[in-house]
Amino acid sequence: MISALYKNLPDNIEKLLTRSMAKGLANGSGEAMLFFRADDIGVPGKRFTQLIERFKKHNIPLCLAVVPSWLTHARFATLQRITDINSSQWCWHQHGWLHRNHEQSGKKQEFGPGRPADKQVRDLQRGKDRLLDIMGESFSPFFTPPWNRCSMDTLTGLYNLGFQAVSRSSNAAPPSPPELPDIQINIDLHTRKETAPDHCLDNLLKELELGISNGSGGIMIHHQRMNQASFDFLDLLLNSVKTTPQVHPVLFQALI
Repeated sequence: MISALYKNLPDNIEKLLTRSMAKGLANGSGEAMLFFRADDIGVPGKRFTQLIERFKKHNIPLCLAVVPSWLTHARFATLQRITDINSSQWCWHQHGWLHRNHEQSGKKQEFGPGRPADKQVRDLQRGKDRLLDIMGESFSPFFTPPWNRCSMDTLTGLYNLGFQAVSRSSNAAPPSPPELPDIQINIDLHTRKETAPDHCLDNLLKELELGISNGSGGIMIHHQRMNQASFDFLDLLLNSVKTTPQVHPVLFQALI
């Protein structure tokens, strides 16, 4: 479902984005790092190509969360043709295993408390092994849990399997242990729940301002939920970032 935000964008949207970043910088240290994370990667398509074209246009890095079971050697070869092989602009990393909900009640989780630890660790290992086999040196040992949720067993398993960090939503629970940094998302572009476009935009701009003021903003992207207005908005946002020298777009590697 397309967010209400992209049904009625104001004409001065780029000015509003730049103003939010400026307010965030003024309320913070005057400098900030910003990362973009695109979820549910693995199958090439028109929207994926459009997404990558925007990031290449502005030369801004992007962390790509790949669902292992969706990826094949042939699909990765196509994804690399789109992104440029061995480009340092991308951080290819693991996004669950099957991207399947296993909880019987409550919020969706693939790696939630409803699953035994040994089964979670098995799936973490299977996913890592598959991505290493297909990606080789292009794989980066970071983990984004589907729906941004996971259990303490997951976090322990990730550390024991050699992952360098996890990436979840801001204020995610349970807290990640110190030896496994949590690179948190705090700005959501496409899975917003507001029904009124104005309310949606106001909240997004507040998230952007707060993320910048905290010194580290994380922006979550779901390209399957994007329409043309979404791509136009992203283009303006990336341009605002590129033309604001105090905001430094980075990959996960710069944040641990």
